[in-house]
Amino acid sequence: MDGIVEAKVKGYLRQQLNVNPYDCGAIVAKIRELAQAAGHSLDHRFGGSGLGSGPEGRVASAIVERALGGGGAATAEKDIKIAIERWVRNSPPKGM
Repeated sequence: MDGIVEAKVKGYLRQQLNVNPYDCGAIVAKIRELAQAAGHSLDHRFGGSGLGSGPEGRVASAIVERALGGGGAATAEKDIKIAIERWVRNSPPKGM
């Protein structure tokens, strides 16, 4: 896991997607879990994996890619927001 990537993902979630800061921990934990399921750690390589990491991993990969300044063009922002809402609902709170 790369701490800089995690910080950028949290910043992207708070600033661009207007996610509650207390929900960011649960979202990053879910992204980390999906990255591990795809055989990656939470770093720039996972950001480029796209659909190769599965349907739900594609959304997590797009979040990482956009947080690092890439396009993430294959995933619409609406799909990202829907997935984030589902992850927050189904995950225990992790804090900031």
